[in-house]
Amino acid sequence: MFRDTAGAVRLKPAELLVLFAVGAAGGLIGDAAHVQSQTTQYLDDSVPFIWESALWFPLLVGLATASAAELRLRLGSPRPGFDPRIAGAAIAALLAIYAITALVSDQPAGPATTLVIMLAVLVAAWLGGGTPAFACATAAALLGPAAEVLIVELELARYSPTADGLFGVPTWLPALYFAFGYVAARLAELAVARRAAAP
Repeated sequence: MFRDTAGAVRLKPAELLVLFAVGAAGGLIGDAAHVQSQTTQYLDDSVPFIWESALWFPLLVGLATASAAELRLRLGSPRPGFDPRIAGAAIAALLAIYAITALVSDQPAGPATTLVIMLAVLVAAWLGGGTPAFACATAAALLGPAAEVLIVELELARYSPTADGLFGVPTWLPALYFAFGYVAARLAELAVARRAAAP
């Protein structure tokens, strides 16, 4: 088991890199849906783009994924048991919610927000993880939208007028980040459990 000097379980550099890559790739897929549906529009083209996203976007999502995963392990011992199907399904569930937010971005905010919140609650109930996972999800739900509000204020990107009801970002955005926090926390646990399962 990889532990720090205080004895806490930590992610290995290779595991952090994999989680960073998973987050960056997922961010690219989800953001492409937002750009193609005109939910999101980039205003600054001074940096290179990857697919539909400015380079800084997948880098930020990758960093957020690795950070949330590491936070999960600092908050308590991870659950044992490795099942790659859970990792795949958790990522798929999050990408599905991301795609749904692109589809509902021009719909009335009330039903759209309710839908995304309830989907996030289902993901949280399915993945579980107790207080540590909830703390990761809550941190993501607060910090993620705050970062995006700053991006809007810096005029790097903006949301469509039908999806900017929360300080320039969508009212459903905290719920999307909440689900993201649960998924990142579970991926951290699975990464550690994979070590234990390795021959």
